[in-house]
Amino acid sequence: MITTIVLLVLVFAILGRPIGWLVKKLEGVDWKKLSQDAWDKILVYSKKVGRTSTRPVLRFYYAMTESDLSTMEKALVYAAIVYIAVPRDFLPKSVFGWIGLIDDAGAAAFVYSKVRKNITPEIERLTEETLDKWFGHEIVTGYLVELNEK
Repeated sequence: MITTIVLLVLVFAILGRPIGWLVKKLEGVDWKKLSQDAWDKILVYSKKVGRTSTRPVLRFYYAMTESDLSTMEKALVYAAIVYIAVPRDFLPKSVFGWIGLIDDAGAAAFVYSKVRKNITPEIERLTEETLDKWFGHEIVTGYLVELNEK
């Protein structure tokens, strides 16, 4: 039920529809429990998609757990994590191919625009530490090439 409500919050917010009545239904929600649920989804998702695609989802997760987000922002972040990390979609990638990625990217971009002020250097550090733990240290070849040219 909560997942349905947060997904509706996301869709209505993207469409510019009033969401106050939906957000009101989320007062008193155990966000700590939902963040654990989100973590479990991220673990499965990350193994399928790799480091680069996992990065924004982890940023959302850490914003939800490490920042002082409003109920609406938590709902948007949780909805984005669920929408991106769960295979069921409005435009499934398995059916629509790359077009199926557009709705995920659009949802992520919309939510990021709403919570980017909460993506602190600490959240970036936690994100990169988690990615390093899961995938090993990232080698940024473009930067290394630039350093070697100097």
